[in-house]
Amino acid sequence: MIRLLSWAIPLFLLVSSSLMPLQDTGYDLLDPAEMRLAVNENGTRFSWQLKYGQARRRVIAFLDQGKPEKALRSAKAQFLICPLDKTSIRAAILSVSEALIAVDGDRESAKAFEQFVQFGPVGADGRTPTSDDLTNPLADVEPYFPKRTLEDYARIDESISARAAMGAAWQGRWYETERIFARLDGGDFEAAATQVAPLLAQSAKYPADNIDGEWQLQRNQDILDRIAAALGVIYRASHGTTNGVDGFVHSCFKYARYGPAGKDKTLGTGDDLKPPL
Repeated sequence: MIRLLSWAIPLFLLVSSSLMPLQDTGYDLLDPAEMRLAVNENGTRFSWQLKYGQARRRVIAFLDQGKPEKALRSAKAQFLICPLDKTSIRAAILSVSEALIAVDGDRESAKAFEQFVQFGPVGADGRTPTSDDLTNPLADVEPYFPKRTLEDYARIDESISARAAMGAAWQGRWYETERIFARLDGGDFEAAATQVAPLLAQSAKYPADNIDGEWQLQRNQDILDRIAAALGVIYRASHGTTNGVDGFVHSCFKYARYGPAGKDKTLGTGDDLKPPL
């Protein structure tokens, strides 16, 4: 199990103190069609399927229509569901900054957002309360996601269940991640968190040994990668920053593996764990 966990967590050690400048990416980060090309590979067959490029398209459309507030709501959605590699986060920050400048007419809020994404509420010194504590400029901005009703989700789930029924057990767990991603695409982060916890608990218990040929390990790793990606979105939706996301994902995987009793399997000892979700 250690090998599986160690592969999933480093995907989120991504945002450094020096954000990648636009000209260094090789792609136009403000072009939705090129965003997918800019996403870094992570060594597995995992591919990002959340519709963050569509959120960027809405930003462009609303700006063209002279609706900066709606553009900002769409830019926040792009930030929440984009991949967590440096390039994609940089693209989302640029998108939010563009909308904030359109709303406020200056760059102060844009600069504040970039700082908050990087450091979170504790600021650069990593401590609170101190003079460099930060607030999230987008805290009161409702992200824009196309509305999905319960009936919409029921249709999505029915389609996913039909496809999963035709495959093997591991494919069923992979399709469960599709249910989660559907909720993330619709901005229903609470429902996504409710669904991701039991799937992680099930998937994290597979041993690290070669249990059914190397492909079986690879398949489970793909599922774990998708779960880790979903957890990263859930964290951003709750905290508005990438700071601390790696620790959150690690704690989720650790709790899934050991449960509340921790590694020693005894409640009331020093290694007891609290559910992070």
